[in-house]
This record gives sequence, structure tokens and C-alpha cells, in this order.
Amino acid sequence: MGRLHQFRERLLRDRKITDDEVELIREYIHEDGKLDIQDVKLLVELLSEADEVSESFDALFFPALKEVILADGQIGPDEQFYLMKMLYADGHVRPCEKEFLLELRREAKEITPEFEALCDEAIHAQPTGWSVGGR
Repeated sequence: MGRLHQFRERLLRDRKITDDEVELIREYIHEDGKLDIQDVKLLVELLSEADEVSESFDALFFPALKEVILADGQIGPDEQFYLMKMLYADGHVRPCEKEFLLELRREAKEITPEFEALCDEAIHAQPTGWSVGGR
């Protein structure tokens, strides 16, 4: 079993991400000295699979995503995919996720029509009570 898989499985055993686990996550994603799209993928997967996350996870999660997503000033298709997964994979859109999208929209150097549509849809979405099919 790969190291990443073991790490994810250990963290999500109880389907919660606690303050203590956030420090392990921080060490893992900063291990190679730089944040990249693979770190974003891991963070989004953790968020999507957890039933409960601590505020300290959000304090790590959103700045890390922003750093990677806005590294080139644009929000491309790969980054939009992870934003959509962040928003919809766990069955609800949290207010902090909506605020994060607005922040990205304000700070991006270039906005695509696709990202604008993603923002508009998510910001106006009901917090719960919808389905994108499957889990």
C-alpha cells in the first residue's frame, strides 16, 4: 500500500479531521518544500471524504489552495475541477467555500467565463438538498 494511501486512510478512519491531524497534514504537504496541484488534490480529497473538519483544517486548506490556484494568476480547467469537487463532493456548500470563491475571483488576474459560471452557480446554490449523483 502506498504511503499517500496509508496517510489518507489513517486520517479518515473516523471520518473527521481534528486539530491534531491538521499538523500531520501540514507536515505532509510541505514535505518537499513547495505546494503544488498534487497537494491540492490531497486536501480536496480529505475535505470531500471527511464528515467533519476542524476550523484549523480550513485555516490550512484555503490559503494552500489559493497559493496553488493563483500561482499563475489564472484559474484553469484543472484548478476548476478541484474547486468543483471541494464545493459539491461532500453534499453541501459551506459559507466559507462561497467566500473563498469570491476571494479567488477578486484576486485572479484573469477570469474565464467557465470560472465565472462556476462562481455564480455555487454562490447561488442552496447549501444542501441537491445531488450531483453518486458519492
